[in-house]
Amino acid sequence: MTSATTHIARIDNQFVYNARYQLSARESKVILFLVSKIDPVRQKNLIEQTVSVRELEQVLKGDAKKWGGLYEELELLRDRLVRKGIYLPTEVEINGRMLSGYINWFQHIMPMKDESGNAAIQFLFSQSLQPFLLNLREYVAINFLEVIPLKSTFSIRMFQVFRAHRDRMGKYQNRSTLRYDLEDFKGLLGVEGKYDDYRNLRKKVLEVIIKEINEHTSIEITYKPLKKGRSVAAVMFEFWDKSPRAKKVKQKGLFDGLKLKDLSYSQTLAFDKLVAYGVTDGVALEMISKVKGSEFICFEDWYFDEVVQIFERKTNQEAEGAKAGTLVVWFLKMKVFEQGDHFAAIMERIQNRKKQLQEKTPTKWDNRMLSKGITATEFQQLFKNGKRK
Repeated sequence: MTSATTHIARIDNQFVYNARYQLSARESKVILFLVSKIDPVRQKNLIEQTVSVRELEQVLKGDAKKWGGLYEELELLRDRLVRKGIYLPTEVEINGRMLSGYINWFQHIMPMKDESGNAAIQFLFSQSLQPFLLNLREYVAINFLEVIPLKSTFSIRMFQVFRAHRDRMGKYQNRSTLRYDLEDFKGLLGVEGKYDDYRNLRKKVLEVIIKEINEHTSIEITYKPLKKGRSVAAVMFEFWDKSPRAKKVKQKGLFDGLKLKDLSYSQTLAFDKLVAYGVTDGVALEMISKVKGSEFICFEDWYFDEVVQIFERKTNQEAEGAKAGTLVVWFLKMKVFEQGDHFAAIMERIQNRKKQLQEKTPTKWDNRMLSKGITATEFQQLFKNGKRK
């Protein structure tokens, strides 16, 4: 899955939740695109990034209806990004009010020629951003490919917030909620002092956010206004990860509910392992359908790794065909791995493997998370569509 490594932008959670800035949709995409090229594990400092003009054009142009030409757009991008910055909360209090700090997005944006002699732009993020982009502990992994279809800067900003919250709390709650007073909400989006009429805020901001995030991302979201007296004073968002598209299993003698085309990426890996072990296709699908619990989502192949290891230690069977048949009986009829010491051992092993994956190869962890809720075909197509010529 190495092709996915340039599509994941990792940003510190506190920055996502608390930073205040105002960017256009194009500017937001460029910044996320550049962040996706940072390696937060191996990099010790923020370094210059050289991006070809043609590659940058694809990020800028997208499905834009207004396009002033490449030269003009690059000039505008440079001018806007070097002038715009980020307000961050501090603990410094003056007369009962907290002062905000201010940092720039970039130290420099410089045109140059790359190693092949082609026109390129060199970007260097402000070193003040280093705590939010390197050596991360609690961070959100944003799939840049999910951001590409979003046309509104408000949708891009709120998707980061919702994704960060779901990544942090998804294992504890099926659905999450966030409440914002209207002024705080507008501050988060960088539109303080605007949209004083709630009807305009609803039409031009809230409804756009809901529509775009629901149509194009891995998150489903609803909202409702909260009134104080006759006026809307706050807004409550409820959001959740979209459900896997695999059909629910219905037993009809021989299993025929789950289809191969419906399997997720990790379920497909599990299917291949079982078939290689000697289990027939239909029975392999039935076994996969029995893997329950949020702990195993995106890690079904690991689950069957542990099942087979336990089985190999315990079984007396030696013939390959007999081993596969006995494994099926143990799994489906005797339910050996669903309870007791075996289940506890599987859980412990998978949790340890998850921890190691997150610490040693966070990109692979992020890719596992990105495969959640979509089929293996859709997961692979996601990256295929994101490839740049």
